[in-house]
Amino acid sequence: MTVVVTGAAGFIGGHLVRALAGRGYRVAGIDRRPGVPAAAAIALAADLSEPHDDADALLGEAEAVFHLAARSGVRDADVQAEAHRRRDNIEATRRVLHAVPLGVPLVVTSSSSVYGGTRGRPCVETDPLRPIGGYAHSKVDVERLCAKRVSHGGLLAVARPFTVAGEGQRPDMAVARWLSDARARRPLRILGSPSRTRDLTDVYGVVEGLIRMAERGVRSTINLGTGRAHSLGAIAAAVCDAVGVDPGRMVRPAGPHEVSATLADTRRCTQLLGFVPTTDLAALLCRQAAATTADREATTATVGDLAATAADRGATTADPTSTGPARPHRALVRGQS
Repeated sequence: MTVVVTGAAGFIGGHLVRALAGRGYRVAGIDRRPGVPAAAAIALAADLSEPHDDADALLGEAEAVFHLAARSGVRDADVQAEAHRRRDNIEATRRVLHAVPLGVPLVVTSSSSVYGGTRGRPCVETDPLRPIGGYAHSKVDVERLCAKRVSHGGLLAVARPFTVAGEGQRPDMAVARWLSDARARRPLRILGSPSRTRDLTDVYGVVEGLIRMAERGVRSTINLGTGRAHSLGAIAAAVCDAVGVDPGRMVRPAGPHEVSATLADTRRCTQLLGFVPTTDLAALLCRQAAATTADREATTATVGDLAATAADRGATTADPTSTGPARPHRALVRGQS
């Protein structure tokens, strides 16, 4: 069975590719960036906001599609960021919805940010949406496109992941940023009060939820969260425990898009998927800390190899972080097709 994952080089997308391949699925990963995991049978470099014959062909022939490609980030509020969000979140989703046949299971990732935070109780999927900021508004628009497809008979499910952490998390997200701060012995920067809370969800649980949504042919919107809140102060303390260093805290005012609390109602997840994501906070952060250390060591080794090669050749050491010129759009088939 061939399945397509868009945003396959991203944080959740990469984990999803590996999990699907581990279950025996033949995975085609689409992303405009390099870094689609080697577990994918096909890696296609494509910008889904633009016409692309190869991407359309993969989406049109897949037996299931997971649409994760999006421009993330709740803090970018300038005009250019808004235009990029509209292109990458709304227009790209519109093209994916058009390319995938109505009867093919399609799972689209939205975000818990559409709720605008909790209201003294867990967020239920039927709650009115109160998005704050451009990113959350773009996800509401994505959900409206999805609802239109469902009204025409489309086999589509919408996932609303809550705060996701784990190996490969974006460096601008709180846990990754705090890990970096702790290692550098800098005070951990907390936005707003340390008593603010988040439903911190292990990326493994989110991936399991996405797969179950497709395998069960769900036609619904489902929260992917634990139903348990952790304070920012407790998460920061657990980060320091994972690293073995506690350089203290530095509290800064919260931005206008920072909500005071997030918390998922998990009843629909239990009913339709037969499970609820769980988070062992200490184990999760130790995993993420170990993975970050391994990545840093691998990067250091790569720089050393490049320097040695350059010295041997009398050349200038290349910048290992440079992506160079844009890669051409092409499919890279791994293994048998």
